[in-house]
Amino acid sequence: MAQENSARGGWAIFAVFGAAFVLSQFFRALNGLSAKDLGVEFDLSPAGLGALTGFFFVAFGLAQIPTGVLLDRFGPRRSVGLMLLIAVIGAVLYGLADNLALLYLGRVLQGVGFAGVLMGALMLFARWFPPDRFGTWMGRMVALGGAGGLLATAPLALVAENWGWRVACYGGALLTLAAALLVYSIARDAPSDSTRDGRRPEPWRQSLAGVGAAIRTPRLGPILAMCLVSYPINISLIGLWAAPYLMDSHGLDRESAGTYLLAMAVALIAASLLIGPLERRLDTRKWLSIACALIVLSALIVLAATPAMPLWLAAALLTLIGGASCYNVVLAGHARSLFPDRLAGRGMALVAIALMGGPAIMQFASGVIADQFPHEGARLDPEGYRAVFGFFAFSIVLSLAAYWPVADARPSQGFADSNI
Repeated sequence: MAQENSARGGWAIFAVFGAAFVLSQFFRALNGLSAKDLGVEFDLSPAGLGALTGFFFVAFGLAQIPTGVLLDRFGPRRSVGLMLLIAVIGAVLYGLADNLALLYLGRVLQGVGFAGVLMGALMLFARWFPPDRFGTWMGRMVALGGAGGLLATAPLALVAENWGWRVACYGGALLTLAAALLVYSIARDAPSDSTRDGRRPEPWRQSLAGVGAAIRTPRLGPILAMCLVSYPINISLIGLWAAPYLMDSHGLDRESAGTYLLAMAVALIAASLLIGPLERRLDTRKWLSIACALIVLSALIVLAATPAMPLWLAAALLTLIGGASCYNVVLAGHARSLFPDRLAGRGMALVAIALMGGPAIMQFASGVIADQFPHEGARLDPEGYRAVFGFFAFSIVLSLAAYWPVADARPSQGFADSNI
């Protein structure tokens, strides 16, 4: 009976946190198909669009350490439920913006408000499910969140064409408010037979000291280096570069480009559902991550090295990147294996800084690179896109060099404290 109740509670957590994660993914990718409108309305260059899009991830990353402290001290239910209200305010301000300052403020508040959703869910998965199922549940979470990515492809293109991108912001704000209420009212921070729900919060001084302990965790640095390129490169393509590339270099309209982004998002969803069971079957996290990274690297090299590429090949390579980028699921499990439960929130916050701060770095740097090539407003020369793909490929090479020597963390070995 206890096991049945635990499974039911775990599914409830997955459902409500998943709903919030869907909205987080939607707002991350919102600018992909709104880029042309934003560029015209606010006179933004490619670098300006990259900076605006990246501010979500800057705010998200900067919020991670205080969010990790809150998660460990007060639990995911209260912390995430209240933080989502900040995202609601950010979405409304973004839709109302009539100047760049308000636009940036809305983007920042969105990043802060969604900062605890995925890490809070991962904390709870580690408590409600066996350690060797962590990758499976995170994969399901990422796949569910991919629905948010789907909303920001063809459906967003349809809404933007008929009602404008601001309407999408207001709709997202209402749905985020509903998700906040669900998280706060339904989620539980631990199974009923656990001692954690009754555990007294750490003193603030001890909470802050735990941040340093998490940062000093051995083998964490190289894993974070890989996190900087796994999800960040994929979301930089879906959320910023892929649609303009298809429109500028292959002559597609926005709705057609949105269809190809939809294929990238569907590939990521499918792969995220498969990679958890594959990780458990192969009993390796390190080598599965490396294999996926090499696939993405190969596709980027072809995109960067091939001028006048046919549309079918470009679409196939972008879809391949979308699917193979699911290895952030495996990297999160690799990192979680290093932390005891008392440091889980702060430790996974460091992973989130890399996963969500990475897009800010990638989008800002790629925007600066793109600006070095001929462009007219937000329209970029094909050579500029090839340079962006080359930059992404070089980033993966550097991260692989750091990660390759790290010891594996097999799913069958559990976490740092598997008595959870």
